[in-house]
Amino acid sequence: MMMFKLPKSRQALPRRATLAFALLGMMTAGSAAETLTLAVALDNGSFDPAIVENGPRAQYWSAVYDTLLLMRPDGSITGNLAESYEYSKDNTVLTLKLRPGVKFTDGTPFNAAAVKANVEHLRGGSGQNSFMVGSVADIVIVDDLTVELHLSAANPAQLTYLTMAGGVMGSPAALGKEEIISVPVGSGPYVLDTGNSTRGARYTFVRNPDYWNRDAFPYDEVVLIPMGEITARMNALRSGQVNGAQGTAQTAAEAESSGLVVNRTPIDRHGLILADRNGVLVPALADVRVRQAINYAIDGEGLLAAIQRKLGHHSTQVFQLNSAAYLPELDKRYPFDPDKARALLAEAGYANGFELKLPENPTVAANPIIAQQLADVGIRVVWDKVVSENYVTEAQSKRYGAFWMSLSTGNPWWDVTKQISAAGPWNPFDSSTPELDALLAQARSASGADYDALMQKINTYVTENAWFNIWYQADAVYFSSPDVTVTMHPQNVVPYIRDFAPAR
Repeated sequence: MMMFKLPKSRQALPRRATLAFALLGMMTAGSAAETLTLAVALDNGSFDPAIVENGPRAQYWSAVYDTLLLMRPDGSITGNLAESYEYSKDNTVLTLKLRPGVKFTDGTPFNAAAVKANVEHLRGGSGQNSFMVGSVADIVIVDDLTVELHLSAANPAQLTYLTMAGGVMGSPAALGKEEIISVPVGSGPYVLDTGNSTRGARYTFVRNPDYWNRDAFPYDEVVLIPMGEITARMNALRSGQVNGAQGTAQTAAEAESSGLVVNRTPIDRHGLILADRNGVLVPALADVRVRQAINYAIDGEGLLAAIQRKLGHHSTQVFQLNSAAYLPELDKRYPFDPDKARALLAEAGYANGFELKLPENPTVAANPIIAQQLADVGIRVVWDKVVSENYVTEAQSKRYGAFWMSLSTGNPWWDVTKQISAAGPWNPFDSSTPELDALLAQARSASGADYDALMQKINTYVTENAWFNIWYQADAVYFSSPDVTVTMHPQNVVPYIRDFAPAR
């Protein structure tokens, strides 16, 4: 199998940037409506369906792979490779009716056996999204175009996962082979042009002539240029060398004044996870009044203005605006009130405050602000310097009673799984209470209005009990040139390839 060109040796970042701009200089984005050129903040990691990631790298795999289901811009879910889906009454068996006549680019047919192979490949792999099929206990082939996913327990986020990396379908003949890391074999709208692709510099994709849904993808060619620096991405956009790139809140005004389009969608929430709720490391955090005091002590609205340039929404809850769990009144639960914070600390027996060790991620601009605001009410922050590359591991290590984190929000059960359930990676001390456990158990098997009501009760519980100190919900920001229209993905920081079209 032909491999696309790899560099002879590991290159430093400046060399890669130079090469990227050299390649860009030979093209002009939008010079023909049939070519879409994007700058991507990260280089591609792998095309192996078990390793592909959501986030910026979704643009690489969404060019070549289809997912079983599709999420619309309003967050609703519809068929894709699976034409239809249906749950059993207890929500533990998901039946998928598959699209007939679809083939992978190596000629292998897409069918129930292919679905089974992909789910098993993802579930048994080491990729960060293996949890997306972790609830699938068994895959039953009913017939060639019907497959059942038998879940170990109801999972309200399962449909969402099948629209994302958890639903990516690759050719069963290629799964497990080394070649698929570099050369994808999917059934998607495009095929990697290996002769015009150089790892770390440029990935060129041309139309899959046999794709079943051609009209949904108006471009004949897609070019993706890895470009880590926001300055480089801005320059490429302004010069017309690319049509789109991930932006930042700090550069949004500059982009707008340059004639670029600033596309936004609420996606991340920023704040502190007050993780040590039983006081294992920090006894003070076992008292709900102390955790509530921290919420009153920090000016989330001010942080939104200073750091996020108001590109977002002031919030004190972990669920986003579009979530079934969201309750507007909870955003008023903790107004900035240092006097209230001091009173609660005194009531809890900490009139003289206490010391709180936090891991210091050097990339977080809020650090000095929150340290000062906590100091103003008597909480003395001691920073423990952490290398940014190791921050996630350190935050989850149980070495800190609280820590800063920015996490994407979307499907409410996904949010629960990540940070509220006792087994969640962002609940390192395995916090739980009988009351919360009962709500989680009921929500897991509920549906419709009952599910929404239970999720709102869960939201109310963790907000009232101050499991978190949320400052704001931040908008994902994506810059584009006026010659393209962009539809932001409701649960990803960048649009998928299908979300771009020529401006009319």
